[in-house]
Amino acid sequence: MLDVLRLEPLLFPAEFTSHRVRILVNGLDVVAAAYPPDGFHGEPVAGFGPSWLLGPDGLAVSLEAREIAVGGSDTTEDELTVRVHQAGSEVIWDCWRLTAIGRVLKEGPEIGLGIFRFDRQAYTHGIAQATGRASRMWPARAVAENLQSVLWGEGYGQDGGAWIRTYVAIRAPEDRTDVVEVSYCARDRSGSRYALPGRYVVTFPIDGTDPVVQAHVIAHRLGHEDLKPLSVHQPHRRRR
Repeated sequence: MLDVLRLEPLLFPAEFTSHRVRILVNGLDVVAAAYPPDGFHGEPVAGFGPSWLLGPDGLAVSLEAREIAVGGSDTTEDELTVRVHQAGSEVIWDCWRLTAIGRVLKEGPEIGLGIFRFDRQAYTHGIAQATGRASRMWPARAVAENLQSVLWGEGYGQDGGAWIRTYVAIRAPEDRTDVVEVSYCARDRSGSRYALPGRYVVTFPIDGTDPVVQAHVIAHRLGHEDLKPLSVHQPHRRRR
């Protein structure tokens, strides 16, 4: 019996700084299953972003065997890889490997995932369906993605002005389609620490006007407005 693949795009997930994909095989989250229960040293793990996994260099069918990085944490230090290749009417996943900073932590049978075989047509259809879901657009998403381009044009650690030390994430939650959330680390103005503990979240309402203009307005507010009374503090999550 062939295996069943389901790809669930996670758009603006709270646990991550970017879009992700949950990779389910026969209902099993294969990325979560490959890691310890607490993820990567306490950091959550999931499939990498839709632009990678659902693109031509990701999970797409290929006659040539390819090793694909399918998931990991937000730290960029670790990744789970699998070999993807086609054999006749089947797509095969095998040769799993879990690495961290270039060092192999587990591979092959140690990971416990084994070999998966998918019907090629169903596999291709599943990727197409996931691509459609990942491409769904709403006004706040357009603003958030333009804001990412504005704020992170110089990298994730870009200086945010008098109050913001670094930006952590920009989100447009699917369950709140009329707001954009920006989370950040705040400066310690006493100068005794690099940043205040935990992170802060500030929410901006959006409307149906030009998303590029709205993104620039929010960016200006982030750089020039006193955000402390507008922000909600989130304590640092201890690693388990």
